[in-house]
Amino acid sequence: MRKLTCQEVLDQLADYLDDEADATLIEEVNLHLGKCRDCQVEVDCLKQVVMIYRHEERVFLPEPLSDRLQAALEQAYREKGGECPEADEPKA
Repeated sequence: MRKLTCQEVLDQLADYLDDEADATLIEEVNLHLGKCRDCQVEVDCLKQVVMIYRHEERVFLPEPLSDRLQAALEQAYREKGGECPEADEPKA
C-alpha cells in the first residue's frame, strides 16, 4: 500500500467521504490520517460541514456570531475584488 501525501489526501477528500468510497482509498487515507494531525483536522471539519448540510433543519447562529461571520465574509469577498450585494440589505 502506498503512502499518500497531504495534497493527495486533500485532493481525494470528496471521494473518501462518499458513502460508496473505494476500500483501498479509505484504507490509504485512514493510514495517513493516523499520522497527520493537520489532515485529520481538515477531514473532521469537512465531515461536520457535510453533516450540517445533510441535516434538514435550518441552523441559526447567535446574532453576534452571525454578524461577525457576515462581516468576515464580506471583507474576504471585497479583498478578492468582488462586491457584496447583500451587505447593504437590511436584515430580516
